[in-house]
Amino acid sequence: MLVLGGVARADEPAAPDATTDAAILGTDPGWRVEGVDLRVVYFDQQGHGYQSQDGPTTGPGDEATTIIEPWVAIQLRQSATVRHEVVIPVDVVTAASPDALDAMTSASRRNEAAGVDVRTSIKRSDVTTLSTHVAFHWEEPLSSGTLGAGWRRSLADDNAAIAVNANLTVDGFDINDVNGRYQGKSARETGNLNLAASQLLSPTTVIDGSYGVTWQHGTLAQTWNAVPVDGGEPIGELFPSDRVRHAFTGRIAQHVPQTRSTVKAWYRYYRDDFGVRAHTVELSLYQYVVPWLYVRGGARFHRQNGASFFTTGLPAIPMPGAPRTADSDLAPFDARELSLGLAIVPDRAPKALRGIAVTVEALRYWRDNDLVVHAGAIGVARRF
Repeated sequence: MLVLGGVARADEPAAPDATTDAAILGTDPGWRVEGVDLRVVYFDQQGHGYQSQDGPTTGPGDEATTIIEPWVAIQLRQSATVRHEVVIPVDVVTAASPDALDAMTSASRRNEAAGVDVRTSIKRSDVTTLSTHVAFHWEEPLSSGTLGAGWRRSLADDNAAIAVNANLTVDGFDINDVNGRYQGKSARETGNLNLAASQLLSPTTVIDGSYGVTWQHGTLAQTWNAVPVDGGEPIGELFPSDRVRHAFTGRIAQHVPQTRSTVKAWYRYYRDDFGVRAHTVELSLYQYVVPWLYVRGGARFHRQNGASFFTTGLPAIPMPGAPRTADSDLAPFDARELSLGLAIVPDRAPKALRGIAVTVEALRYWRDNDLVVHAGAIGVARRF
């Protein structure tokens, strides 16, 4: 699923949700729809990478991609203590890079994808919430399923929270070599565990942090990705069959009532056993224009080294079985992102707009290894 931005209420900067349902515990309103969100995301990527064969044999090739993704999210309340959110995305993708592999059929020139994601929260008490996560995704070469569960507990009169969740994803997909020939079926499994905590330091200041570890096993490579060979034809990339990833994040948010502003600073450190190390910093500003309308601006910087087996040219006789990739996402690079958003807060809007949330977002992302992304999103939500 494509995700763009994320506009939150500027005067509610806490990360883990600190709200409670204490007022409704003990009642049973029955099934009802609490909200419907409609959103369309447009994603356009331009650039070049050595993993793409849409160019000279020695690379780099074209990485142009366009994605249009409409999706609907429905918030349902089953009872006083059980809520569900159902998200149904539909992707329409045009991709120059994989299309270069099947010039005869052009099967990947346009690729549709669909899925469904269901998240359920179960309020066990005033301070404890359980959650489940079930998702399914399908596209032309791949089918995927996810199961997850979580636990959250609020502390200190809801001024702090701790949470843990785990997910398991199984992907089944076609294997195609760099010449587009079908090589059979394969699979990979991905399991992750996440720990998070938040603390309200004052009525206007909150901090939160998280740690996530992810383990992957199976066919981890994009089997059609090319790796240039000095003086020869490209060959497919080859990954180890296991990968462990770690991510640490921290954030502080400060609300300024006098100016109706909120500033958020965020940091992430990432490492994995492919040798990738990355640091990301982000600064966001939320500013109310009127009590029911605010703008959000964000700036992000990312720096990473490359995977230990990244290369843009193998020797004429590559070492058999040695890991290799020319994927630009695993190269050393610096990336920058600027974003801007506008949002209407539904419970503060004028009478004519009451209960309707509107978001408009745009971003530009660019890397120093020849990749540029422009994306935008428009969302309309109805709260009941």
